[in-house]
Amino acid sequence: MSKSRSTSLAGLVIPLGLGALVLAGYSIYWVQTARAIKATCAKAMPNQPTSSIRVTGFPYRFEMRFKDLKLASPVGFGFEASRFVVAASPFNLNLWVLEGALDPTLITPKGSRHLLFATDLRASLRLRDRQVARLSVTFKDLKGVDAAFKSGAASSFVWQVGPSAMHVIADPKDSNRLAMSLEMADMVLSQAPNGQARLLGDRITRIRLAGPISQGQTLLKSAKRWADAQGNFTLMAAELVWGPVSLTHGGGIVSLNPSGDWQGQIRGTGALKPEGLSLHGLETPIEVRIVDGWIDLLGYKVSRLPKAFD
Repeated sequence: MSKSRSTSLAGLVIPLGLGALVLAGYSIYWVQTARAIKATCAKAMPNQPTSSIRVTGFPYRFEMRFKDLKLASPVGFGFEASRFVVAASPFNLNLWVLEGALDPTLITPKGSRHLLFATDLRASLRLRDRQVARLSVTFKDLKGVDAAFKSGAASSFVWQVGPSAMHVIADPKDSNRLAMSLEMADMVLSQAPNGQARLLGDRITRIRLAGPISQGQTLLKSAKRWADAQGNFTLMAAELVWGPVSLTHGGGIVSLNPSGDWQGQIRGTGALKPEGLSLHGLETPIEVRIVDGWIDLLGYKVSRLPKAFD
């Protein structure tokens, strides 16, 4: 009888002991990995106080939590959020997904602050060998309002973008070569272009840009280094519907000059569509030129793209 009890006890203790060892080993792995994640993030963001970065989520996942996140670009654009959270599975640290952001705010070079309101926003980042393998951002609606009006009242409206998606994918055979696809719809600008270009209005119905980016990983790290490396964005498919003017079947090359201004040209088929009516007889080859950051459409300077660096 005692031998039977001893066997039963051993059959209970051994699995419990093994389970405890596995749990202890996983706990050590989780803690060490969390410390490494925080250290890597702190090194990549030297202006962000280390005390504002926390890694939580034990035991199911890793959550990077930022308090009072502040990011700034060399040309004056910035992003802030009082809380910002991204998460990854313990079994796949190469895939990080946006969980949420509180009071996300866009800062422009002129110092204006636009509080961001998004509907169905999804963002994810997949890494491979510590480089971007895929970056995706989609949303149903994104609105920028004066940060002084957190309610998003109509009087505070600045700009708005409808259903949009951006995907950046690295070539598996050459990670420095990226492919980007950008689609944006139903844009409402803060104001219409000046001068004769005002005929275009303040609404852009559709923008589509797709094609490969040479020296792409360099661009993700530094726009200036990308310009020095003579990287470019080769447009294989470009579309633009802005007011009565449409551009389809577009293609061209866009790059940065040594001063940080965008340059290039896009050629395609243009047409006039007043009030949504297509006048096929007016279809003609059309060229959009970008010179020193200025977008030239039909001979009019309609908008200036922000500098990529100073």
